Amino acid sequence: MFKKAALLLAPLALIVALSVTACGKVPGSGSTSGGGGGCASSQTIGLATTDFAVHCVTVKANMPVTFNDPTNGGGVHIICIGHNGACQAGATGPKDLLGSGFTIQPGQTHQVTFTTAGTYHLACTVHPNMNMTVIVQ
Repeated sequence: MFKKAALLLAPLALIVALSVTACGKVPGSGSTSGGGGGCASSQTIGLATTDFAVHCVTVKANMPVTFNDPTNGGGVHIICIGHNGACQAGATGPKDLLGSGFTIQPGQTHQVTFTTAGTYHLACTVHPNMNMTVIVQ
């Protein structure tokens, strides 16, 4: 009886797992969806203990974007243009995100202004799997 139930539940478990994995993702970007264009529309980017609160945001050029780490017990983040814990050499974008990026401590905020339209991939050098995309219109 148990084997039969397990065989019947296995496909259902696979469907649920795939649905949870795909939910909120933008095809090909690994980005969490929200507002227009498959990304959240926000001028605030929250930072969790080891991840961004959202993985994709769409913002307007020349509007300040606030990175906010509201946690009091989390660790430091170092945010830059890059991917998988590494800053991208020769990247273009806001000066705060170039080179080794900027450091933000728990409870702090940091504002960055994206002046040029485009797609920017951000990473945290402290947390290698902490990646996000900022689409500037």
